[in-house]
Amino acid sequence: MSKVSPDFARAIGKILSDNNLTFRAASLRTSISAAYWTDMRDGRVPSEEVIDRIATAFPDVSVNELRLAAGYSIKPDEADAVTAVDFALRGQTNIPEEGRRQILDFVRDIEKKYGKKDRTQ
Repeated sequence: MSKVSPDFARAIGKILSDNNLTFRAASLRTSISAAYWTDMRDGRVPSEEVIDRIATAFPDVSVNELRLAAGYSIKPDEADAVTAVDFALRGQTNIPEEGRRQILDFVRDIEKKYGKKDRTQ
C-alpha cells in the first residue's frame, strides 16, 4: 500500500481549489492522470518526480512545501534559510515551541539584513 499523508491531501486540495481546477483540468496541465490526482487529493503520496512536475506546472506552489507535506526532505538549493532551519528543527523534540519560534524569528531577521542583496556590486 502507498504512503498516505493528510497534509499532502490538503496541499493538493488547495492547489485544485486555488486554481479552480477539476481533476481532468489538472491532468491536462501536468500530464498526471485524473485518477492519480484523485488519489493524491485523498492523501496518496506520489514520487518525488511527480511532486516536481506539479511544482513546475504551478509556479506559485513551493516544491519544498509539497515535499514536506509528502514526508520528503526539502531541496536545499530551493529553500530559503527560514525553510531550511524550520525543516532542521522538526526533529528536535527537546526544543519547545517558543524556542523554535525564537530561532525562526532570528533567522528571518538575519535573512532580511544579509539576504537577497545584489552580490555583483
